[in-house]
Amino acid sequence: MTSVQAGMAVKRGLEKNYKNCEIEVVPVADGGEGTMDAIAYGKSNMKRHTVNVTGPLGQAIKASYISYDEAGEKVALIEMAEAAGLPLVPESARNPMHTTTYGVGEMIKYAMLHGCRSFIIGIGGSATNDAGIGMLQALGCHFLDEHGNEVSYGAEGLSKVCEIHKEDMLPELSACSFQIACDVTNPLVGEKGCSHIFASQKGADAQMVENMEKSMVRYADLVEQQSWSGCKQDNMGTDTKPENCRSDYAINRMTPGAGAAGGLGYAFLMFLHARLRPGIDIVFDEIRLKERIKNVDLVITGEGRMDAQTLMGKTPAGVAKLAKAQQKKVVAFAGCFGEGIEQCMESGLFDACYSITDGLSEEERGRAMQTECAMQNMERAVREKL
Repeated sequence: MTSVQAGMAVKRGLEKNYKNCEIEVVPVADGGEGTMDAIAYGKSNMKRHTVNVTGPLGQAIKASYISYDEAGEKVALIEMAEAAGLPLVPESARNPMHTTTYGVGEMIKYAMLHGCRSFIIGIGGSATNDAGIGMLQALGCHFLDEHGNEVSYGAEGLSKVCEIHKEDMLPELSACSFQIACDVTNPLVGEKGCSHIFASQKGADAQMVENMEKSMVRYADLVEQQSWSGCKQDNMGTDTKPENCRSDYAINRMTPGAGAAGGLGYAFLMFLHARLRPGIDIVFDEIRLKERIKNVDLVITGEGRMDAQTLMGKTPAGVAKLAKAQQKKVVAFAGCFGEGIEQCMESGLFDACYSITDGLSEEERGRAMQTECAMQNMERAVREKL
């Protein structure tokens, strides 16, 4: 059941109990699955585009992105995983020494050349550890080896970078803004950096991890010595003043989120002046949730399973915090409750929490995950509880 389907089921349940109430359904997500659809819901001139790009293994694939109009500007919503996601690589072929983010750059280029100037990009679930050089190559940046030749794809190419040339980067980039939905806080390098923490999931063995870490450090040294390099924003969007930059520029490689998606966060920060932000914050801002809550009497939220983790940045907790800041009543519905649900009930964020599968027979519970059944259970629970 999608966020929209759940919302419409709640609406039907409320309409049967309250004939004259005004109900607005607002899809919400926390940066994971459904985030881009939640942002695009109800937007003007919303379109889904499918383009041919280079996949993580260098093969031709099709990838999709969404565009819409907002305040006189064309916005692109892109999921990095469409072009460089781990599911695109068979387990037997997973090797971050060779996987590339080139297709991500091609998606940005296509959207930009078709009028988009504002970009919201999700960077979860990558198959890569190339520090984003593939993406930057697709946008016109040159990474040369000791012989003056363009380096190859992946972390192998990264290990050979000796020179960086930005002069051929697409000029339209200077007019673009980038918000990056980033829900990890790992730096580029170090024990918590992208190579040590994530590369093994992408097919790297222990020796590869050590080699990639050394390459990342050497590459960061090269990037941060460039005349165009300097202090950027941190992942919360707070400007770091140039006079407060450390002389070795380590603030950039160590910025929380720089290590996201195998260093793609670093590429966005250093080359495209991007803002790295938690996905849920971007969603709430883009759908103007705070303003929408202002004049309501009741906020209804929920997720498939509510448990102790709900309070750790999940959608219901985020919605409830916004609502409680405006003294609104909040009710949450869940497909089921898990361990620690009492923490949600005692958190002060929710006036009530309900499981829509309470009271179902074993046979009914067996069908509860089916979309139509889930929507019926949601509608029934709303009618009974509210």
